[in-house]
Amino acid sequence: MRLVKWISGQFRDRAVAQNGGAVPAASLARGDDTVAQELFEAGRAAFANGNLEHASIKLNAVLDIRFDHADAYYYLGLSNIQQGHLGDASECLVLAAQFKPDFPEAYYHLGLVYRQQHDYAAAARCFTQAVKFRDNYCQAHNNLGYTLINDLEEYERGARHIEIAMGLRPHDPDVMCNYSALLLNRGFSEDALRYCDKVLALHGELHEVRLNRAMAALKLGQFTKAWTDYESRKLTKGNYIPRDFGFPEWNGESLQDKSILVYAEQGLGDQIMFASCLPDLMQRASHCVIECSPQLVRLFRRSFPAATVLPSGQVCEAPAILAQPGQVHFQTTIGSLPRFFRTDIASFPSRRGYLMADPERIEYWSHRIAKIAPGSKIGLSWRGGAASTRRALRSIALADLQPILDVECCGFFSVQYGDVQAELSALEGKRSTNVQHYQDAIDDYDETAALICALDMVISVQTAVVHLAGALGRPTWALLPVVPEWRYQQSGAAMPWYPSVRLFRQSRADHWQPVIREVATELEALVRSRGHAG
Repeated sequence: MRLVKWISGQFRDRAVAQNGGAVPAASLARGDDTVAQELFEAGRAAFANGNLEHASIKLNAVLDIRFDHADAYYYLGLSNIQQGHLGDASECLVLAAQFKPDFPEAYYHLGLVYRQQHDYAAAARCFTQAVKFRDNYCQAHNNLGYTLINDLEEYERGARHIEIAMGLRPHDPDVMCNYSALLLNRGFSEDALRYCDKVLALHGELHEVRLNRAMAALKLGQFTKAWTDYESRKLTKGNYIPRDFGFPEWNGESLQDKSILVYAEQGLGDQIMFASCLPDLMQRASHCVIECSPQLVRLFRRSFPAATVLPSGQVCEAPAILAQPGQVHFQTTIGSLPRFFRTDIASFPSRRGYLMADPERIEYWSHRIAKIAPGSKIGLSWRGGAASTRRALRSIALADLQPILDVECCGFFSVQYGDVQAELSALEGKRSTNVQHYQDAIDDYDETAALICALDMVISVQTAVVHLAGALGRPTWALLPVVPEWRYQQSGAAMPWYPSVRLFRQSRADHWQPVIREVATELEALVRSRGHAG
């Protein structure tokens, strides 16, 4: 960028060369603070009026005169942000802070640029500098708190900054959105529900707050109201990506003699969970076209043979398929199906599974693992989620599962995705039977399903493995943090989505050992009752 070159002494040389050896007029005015200030005021006024091109000309002219004019760099940075030139914007804002170190606004907007570039650690450092130089900088506290919680897994530190922002500007819409999420993430579902009601009565357009109200209500089992609010996810920044295949949105109309396209959203676990509604939908419609992630295609085709199942990205490329057995009349996202089929606890089916693994592959894995260990075959998954879904709070180190691994007459098999070799190697030699890991079963989701069906039970933290095992109808024990996701509800040992899943809950944050000991005791009792021990 020309600003950096100028500061290194190259800009003036280039300007002289471009003018045939003559020094530009602006350079002759170098050091003239009065002219520089007049140009700056003109540039700032042009920026305020939305004339970004004129603003850039004036602000660059300021820098021709005063290379250290921090405010000119600042407004030039803001202009570049509005034009989507994030690299240029970051250079300008860095220089603004360099020439005026106590410049909280420059640090704040630089933090916003880094957030857009997904450099969350750099964003947090900038927001921290902003509040250092202005301790009542509400927006900086609010964005720092959000970044720490959602991207860097620093939950308590982030919560403090959101609370500070709340104290500074309790009626700021952005602050209210983050505070509603904070109440939800702390497990105060009733408080979150009341607060969201209060906020939405004043600001009904705050879709993030409406979505937080949905999740609070879902956690409390208030399904009817919750699913209506849950539609607001389509209007927020999140995992939902709006798509239009050209068909009318389905809003519960009769599907007699009608076909419907159901398209994927969110992650694998969400698609599996919401797929429990597909049998209900297929009973109403003449035909269903189901789009899903490629990893789920074989599993869904086998489980829903009457439907047409397509991988994501191929729906628009398959008009002939969409036309069979007739024109598609409606479209809906899979996450909208519960609004019509899961309106209360009684509407959740009692069947133990709705997905079907490959019988031949189940037999293959049954024979393969039978050679490894006698007794009960237990699947293990100990890590899950991303920073934005509180990965650190919901995961457990494999070594910490030692009380479970010590239960006699059990063979343990990893159903954990990701790189686990270091943890498995560290475990070797510490117990007589190691945890077996088959990468070929993990790399292919259909193989994972077959392996799970070959096991007697799965023990997992809060991750997609719980959804897969539960949807297959396999006995599953889920180890939950003190504040689990909404789908696990506020309390209780049962999970309405999957009758075969049993929940073991933390009573205190970061205290996994009581949960692990309880699971180990229950597992030992179960093994003994089956005659595999003693």
